[in-house]
Amino acid sequence: MYFTSKINPVLFIAEVGSNHEGNFLEAKKLVLQACYSRADIVKLQIFTADNLVSRNYDKKRYDHFKKLELSISQNKNLCKLIKSKKKICSASVWDVNQIETFNDYIDVYKIGSGDIHNFEIIKKIILLDKPVILSTGLSNVDEIKKTLSFINKINTRFIKQGKLAILHCNTAYPTPKEDTYLDTINFFNKTFKVTVGFSDHSIGDEIITYAFLRGAKVIEKHFSNNIKKKTFRDHAISLNKEMVDNFLNKINTINKYLKVKNKLTDSEKKQKNLLSFRRSVYAKENIQKGEVFSTNNIICLRPFKKISSSNFFDLINKKSKIKYNKGDLIKV
Repeated sequence: MYFTSKINPVLFIAEVGSNHEGNFLEAKKLVLQACYSRADIVKLQIFTADNLVSRNYDKKRYDHFKKLELSISQNKNLCKLIKSKKKICSASVWDVNQIETFNDYIDVYKIGSGDIHNFEIIKKIILLDKPVILSTGLSNVDEIKKTLSFINKINTRFIKQGKLAILHCNTAYPTPKEDTYLDTINFFNKTFKVTVGFSDHSIGDEIITYAFLRGAKVIEKHFSNNIKKKTFRDHAISLNKEMVDNFLNKINTINKYLKVKNKLTDSEKKQKNLLSFRRSVYAKENIQKGEVFSTNNIICLRPFKKISSSNFFDLINKKSKIKYNKGDLIKV
């Protein structure tokens, strides 16, 4: 399975993203800390401002991303570092011209909410035939279906082979908890024949815990070594290494309690609760041989010994084959 963790109940993505703020040495520190956590995937954002934002129409946003850029060689080094630590390397490649450049370095491609309708990038990535994670923030169901249909036209086997996961997402930074709409995860599980997860931009790990309980198989969360840092908004919505490990330890514990019960547990057997909780049929009054059983002369009492209380009505109007004293266990 492409989206199954070997150590966790969910596939956890630690998104380093741009929390390095354009500093390569800081990027290496973040990647290493993410690799030393229990996260399954360490994720980067690869882009050039020139191929992401129109400088003429949004100079402020262009300048923002220009400051966050890392070079091709720097991003390749980060990918190599991730893989050297035996972690899955993922990246959102926002520059269509760099997708093939990084194909030998990326194990799982991520298509963010902003590019769910960027069919140029989607086509190029799907044709590489590697697993893809798609965030659905800002999109309604029809728009998601349109993108899935486009993917299916490019590669009819891609979705059938389980190579696509979609993540419910709210793109607000930070996302108010009341705007996380976690039942969308359950809805996606029923609507789409793909792995479903959650990309979270809320503060802390409370919401991703609920997302796991709601059925998310993949969880993506920004990663930082200083969540109180004010210079870049992504730090506040991130988890650090300790928080990632605590979260994954917590849901590993929770997962032990999520089994389906269809037989007696060892503790129930030990306490002999099957006998002490259930009832059998007993004589409510003295009953003579040949006397007809009725609601007046039989009663269901604990403990369970012979005839189950579920057979109570089967006895009504039948004749007793032997004599019973009041309180005796009915045996036939």
